[in-house]
Amino acid sequence: MSDSTLNMALRSRLDSRTAETATKATQSIVPPALFLIALVVLWAIGSAYGVVPNYLLPSPAAIANEFLNNSAVLLKHAAATTLEALSGFAIGSIAGLVAATALSFSPVLREAFYPYALISRAIPFIVFTPLVVVLLGRGLPPIIAIVSFSVYFPTFLNMMRGLSAADADYHEMLHTLSATPLQRLRLVDFPVSMPYLFAALKVSASGAFISALVTEWIGANVGLGYLVVVSGQYFKLPMMWASIFTSAFLTLALLGAVTFAEKLLGRFTATASEIGT
Repeated sequence: MSDSTLNMALRSRLDSRTAETATKATQSIVPPALFLIALVVLWAIGSAYGVVPNYLLPSPAAIANEFLNNSAVLLKHAAATTLEALSGFAIGSIAGLVAATALSFSPVLREAFYPYALISRAIPFIVFTPLVVVLLGRGLPPIIAIVSFSVYFPTFLNMMRGLSAADADYHEMLHTLSATPLQRLRLVDFPVSMPYLFAALKVSASGAFISALVTEWIGANVGLGYLVVVSGQYFKLPMMWASIFTSAFLTLALLGAVTFAEKLLGRFTATASEIGT
């Protein structure tokens, strides 16, 4: 087969794959987009005819005007909330990953601490916000602390499960090859635990912003959570809903970033069925 024929075949194959990917992307984006457009249209019609009370949910135009006229205010408070959520997300995720990795080297410590970590899942750390504010003061530190705790435990528990999920045959093979514990961790345990890690990060992505917003209600003078409370108290409902939609957008953006990172590490996060196909 000549080089030109081979290049044409490869190019045709690449074009078909690109077209297939574009088709799948279109099929996954168009239906939700059409549903969102229809929902906004119905919302606007309902607001115009009084079906949807403006004192509960302002019209889309009123909220859009709030974004345009008070964008500087929204950006200021959104930046504060984003800093708090991302800082807590990073600290909690890294701490959970390091703690789970450290305990994976000691079965005795793992069995001793794991039940208490499970019990901690039933504790709503948000209720400790007033105590944390008393200890750390108002502002950034207590919010980051609460967000970090809310992210830490899902990451820790999922990584504990993931690091112990590898097939025993792999460990036996590495044992016969005299692999060190670090080599086992790098070659087997970490790759196997990646789906568990990203499952926890997806949950924590939304939990980070929720924890930041709720903590801002009590312990902050800036942030989208603070803006929601103040806007509600003064009956500035368009600003309140603009803050809520901004919070939702930031949460989805972080979730999208985690999902994108998972796709980049696809060969580590693939399931057994995907590997076999």
